[in-house]
Amino acid sequence: MTSPVSLTYAEARERVLAAVRPLPPERAPLEDCSGRALREPLVADHALPPFRNTAMDGFAVRSADLAAASEGHPVSLRVVEVLPAGRAPARALAPGEAARIMTGAMLPEGADAIVPFEDAARSGAGDGERCEVRRAAVAGEHVRDAGVDVARGETVLPAGRQLSPQDLALAAALGHPKLAVSPRIRVALFSTGDELLDVDEPLRPGAIRDSNLLMMALLLRASGGVLTLAERLPDDVAHVTARVRDALAASDVVLTIGGVSAGDFDPVREALARPRSTPAWRARPGAWPCARGGRRRSARRAARCSTACPAILPRSRACSRRSSAPRCACSRASRNSTGRACRCAWPSVSSRAPGAQTSCAPRSRGETAASSGPHPPALRSRGISCPSPARTGC
Repeated sequence: MTSPVSLTYAEARERVLAAVRPLPPERAPLEDCSGRALREPLVADHALPPFRNTAMDGFAVRSADLAAASEGHPVSLRVVEVLPAGRAPARALAPGEAARIMTGAMLPEGADAIVPFEDAARSGAGDGERCEVRRAAVAGEHVRDAGVDVARGETVLPAGRQLSPQDLALAAALGHPKLAVSPRIRVALFSTGDELLDVDEPLRPGAIRDSNLLMMALLLRASGGVLTLAERLPDDVAHVTARVRDALAASDVVLTIGGVSAGDFDPVREALARPRSTPAWRARPGAWPCARGGRRRSARRAARCSTACPAILPRSRACSRRSSAPRCACSRASRNSTGRACRCAWPSVSSRAPGAQTSCAPRSRGETAASSGPHPPALRSRGISCPSPARTGC
């Protein structure tokens, strides 16, 4: 197998995505579509809501009948029908008539407004029921027209959309029990290494517990993948080759953890070269971002020393270090906005007692080391010095 080509993360990601081909879509029930990609647009074959309905409990009326209604001159209407949600009106409203109606129920023909129960007085019962209204009604008041949410023929969900529970509720409202979606990816996961132990095994010299296999399995499931197997393999090329070959036949993707370095006992690279010709490349890891700026070379070093150079990054998090010795010095290279290197140094603290804490605090917004001289006041007050700005760009 040829030596791997060194790539940046962005280059490696581009190669992986370029090699991916969409799997054929499948029609799945709505309850199994959450988080999956819709493969064809969803078009409404009817409006939502499909009919005019009321947004309030009250009386469906003709606004023209109440044009002259007032506190001093109430208008009395005969109630000819009671309409709960789910029942279609049996007749249209004639002048001087009203229908007692509940939220969500379909408006009868002729009605164009709703008078809430709170704004009307009800009297009588059955065929003798009447309602008395002491104000005018505005056409369209508390009425939801057909299609106000979704019009017939409207594309409500485009192809490629990752479906949410709200999207699936919309599909259900439009009468689609199944949707064409991408199938869930079948993934085989392998960790490798003779040094790996089960979680419940006691530690032995040179060995560690296998935590990455569990983490990756849970991440895959949380991402919607179907885990076909999760297995730890020894540093044996023949065994790894056989397991990878079997996994490729039963899965869409095979992921391996470890086993691809330039060391003497890493089996995955050689195993991948056996079943097929597999291009080899290595992604260069990116730098760790600091909490508020700058870069870390390693998490361990950041824990020991600073997360950023305070003379360059005004909003960097304060760095502190406790020393058991009378003297404590800690330095860290960072970069300013122009890209020039700058170094801040913790001075000697020999005058302090053992165990004393030294820290560098964030600088005030807008203060620049260049304008403050080689030893800005915010740093001098804490005993922190930077080299000359003419020499370093500080």
